[in-house]
Amino acid sequence: MNIALLFNWRAYDDASNYWWATRELVFASGIIQRSGRHMKMSVGDVLVGHERGLDPDLVYKAAVLSSEWRRVHEDRLTKAFLPPTLFAMVFENMPRALAAELHEVLTLSPGYLGAVSVHFEFGPHLALYRASLPPEYRLQGAFLRSFYSMGSEEGCDEHDLKEMRRFGYTDVGFEDRGASRTILDDFDTPRHFQRVAAFRDLLTAALPGGEDDAYELAMMLEDLSPKLFNALGAAAERLADVETEEDVAQVALSGRRYMEQLADALFPPQEVSRGNRSLNRAAYRNRLWAFIEDNTRNDVERLKSLGAEVDRVVEELNGGLHADRAKERVAQGIADAATLTAELLALNPEAARNPYLAYSESIFAFARRAFSREGSGDKGDD
Repeated sequence: MNIALLFNWRAYDDASNYWWATRELVFASGIIQRSGRHMKMSVGDVLVGHERGLDPDLVYKAAVLSSEWRRVHEDRLTKAFLPPTLFAMVFENMPRALAAELHEVLTLSPGYLGAVSVHFEFGPHLALYRASLPPEYRLQGAFLRSFYSMGSEEGCDEHDLKEMRRFGYTDVGFEDRGASRTILDDFDTPRHFQRVAAFRDLLTAALPGGEDDAYELAMMLEDLSPKLFNALGAAAERLADVETEEDVAQVALSGRRYMEQLADALFPPQEVSRGNRSLNRAAYRNRLWAFIEDNTRNDVERLKSLGAEVDRVVEELNGGLHADRAKERVAQGIADAATLTAELLALNPEAARNPYLAYSESIFAFARRAFSREGSGDKGDD
């Protein structure tokens, strides 16, 4: 799930920095490191809107009581809402069991308020727990990357990495998170996350690890390109309302579009060929094969196995466009496409991340507007 650990920052007034104090509480336990779970973490003050005259009870209900899963100390939380002194660490892709284990350990600290599940498809959670909290780390076992944005390495803090080494992170460095969560991010909307949620719901029943696998794959796909959820989410949403053969065909079409977009993200079109295989835009199946070939390190059996699965999934989804297919079979085809994606991303996780791909249109549009203003002599307000 996505889990927010909540703290009352006023309880750490004696510390030089309440972020450092709460970070010590969370990471000194070693629970996160030992889990080996691949997660992303955001941190910051939760702005709950009291200064704008919002009803504290309604804000509390939206921020805490609307969570599907929660372990909270209500008496402590009430004090943190009046006035608002809420600080949060939000972990994407944290399993419930791991959150519960952390909760038991952190409860000993009087400034700890509790843990709640966060649902970005719910507007108030999106505003409170994502829009206002900047990403801080990518974590997995002893691996840690500190995020910076849009190539701005001025935000890289070597001292911060030194501190995290104290908690057992031996493989540390920095990672450009691209245009994500900037003004160029067109995917930070409730509608986008509704598609993500629909995709996760479909995969929870299809993947061996259920909800935990579904959340992990969703996070990996967002790293690759959040645009992929446009097709995947559309397929998952349509499946819930399928009534006719045409509806089934539309689901299969969304599945095929997803495979095309996946190929664009993993191996962009090229005008050159590889042997007798074209790698142009239309040849998305060949491009998926080329990605596998480049990342299986001469493992012929792995290449053949994954390549055959690409062929099978593509044929299955294409077959759903023209034949009378049962809803369940098409649903399985979509789930198989997602499972295949997880296997492809596992070949080279870091190389598969593309923090600028999905935002290229917004970036180019912004650049065109900037050049247009400069060319017209419009300097803006002095």
